[in-house]
Amino acid sequence: MSSTSAGLFWTTHPEGMMSAAVVVPLHAILAETFGQRICDDVFADAGMGRLPGPEDSVPEARVVRLFDAVYTSWPEVAPDLLDRAGRVTAEMIVMQRVTARARLLLANMPWSMAAWLLARSVRQNSRAFAGSGIFSVQTAGSFVIFDNPLARPETGAAPSCHFHRALFEHMFQRLVHRDFACVETECRGAGGGCCAFRLTVGGATPEAHPR
Repeated sequence: MSSTSAGLFWTTHPEGMMSAAVVVPLHAILAETFGQRICDDVFADAGMGRLPGPEDSVPEARVVRLFDAVYTSWPEVAPDLLDRAGRVTAEMIVMQRVTARARLLLANMPWSMAAWLLARSVRQNSRAFAGSGIFSVQTAGSFVIFDNPLARPETGAAPSCHFHRALFEHMFQRLVHRDFACVETECRGAGGGCCAFRLTVGGATPEAHPR
């Protein structure tokens, strides 16, 4: 079964696959930070001896192994590395998947309405970045990923989905309101029942709710 295509941007990834846009930015960041050889070794160990193209689909298991390797190899800087990767992935989506017309449409909407429209499109394309996880929009400014494959079990008391938090924050900043901030309020990796994210602008959340 393939993912659906609708809304502001379009992706198609078979079941069990994720978008290469999740890993391509991380490759560049690791190479810049630790050198090409170390970066290539980490990717090869995760089953990606050849860097996939940005339009490719990547097996979810390989993405999970790659993220685990980053956390295990560089625990102190992994949050920053994955934060940076999430922002670059979001920028790739904004520039390559969202048309100029759609960006203009969002920019001229009330931000609460634009946030809801974008959240709906993110849900429709969630397999690209959440894989087998179940992405659910609670309101225009809050959503959850159940069974998030990229959440590391029992990583501690603090939420650890740095990639997803940065991805959502940067995407909504670029397409809806530059002052959006995203926090992870619950994390599967910290013993929570899901990975929950909340968006605010100056402490205020969008008012729109799903229909």
